[in-house]
Amino acid sequence: MDLEAVLRTAASPSAVVARVAELDKYPEWMPLVHSATRIPDAAEPTWDVELRAKVGPFARSKRLRMVRAHFVEGDTTRIVFERNETDGRQHAAWRLSVVVQRDGGLAGSAQAAGGTHLTMHLHYDGRFFVSVVEAILQQNIDAGRQRLGELLGS
Repeated sequence: MDLEAVLRTAASPSAVVARVAELDKYPEWMPLVHSATRIPDAAEPTWDVELRAKVGPFARSKRLRMVRAHFVEGDTTRIVFERNETDGRQHAAWRLSVVVQRDGGLAGSAQAAGGTHLTMHLHYDGRFFVSVVEAILQQNIDAGRQRLGELLGS
């Protein structure tokens, strides 16, 4: 499953990067991320992440060990978080790719100049209840995009 979300905001690229480069910031704006705790002394930036979602009267949660596998900051900042468990078992892949770049805007739009264009792409290759998971993820992505936009002053 692959999902993509885009946010255009008047906020600066550095303000957007500050919200998306560290997973422990995600609970502030992404309702699916119940908690994200940085693991000290890991060789690379690593978090224990708990995803939690409600489906009707039921709540489900999933724990993931996520590593920031790629972070290159510049005119276009690229960040990749990947699932990286250490229990020796085979797990479904989770990969979140983030691209932050200055937004030139669209001619005639309110954001004709300046601001930031954020693209987030989530890849999950699990097979269990994929259609249900996709619907839940999409609802949370939509809510998270709105909340992040509010936090960034968009």
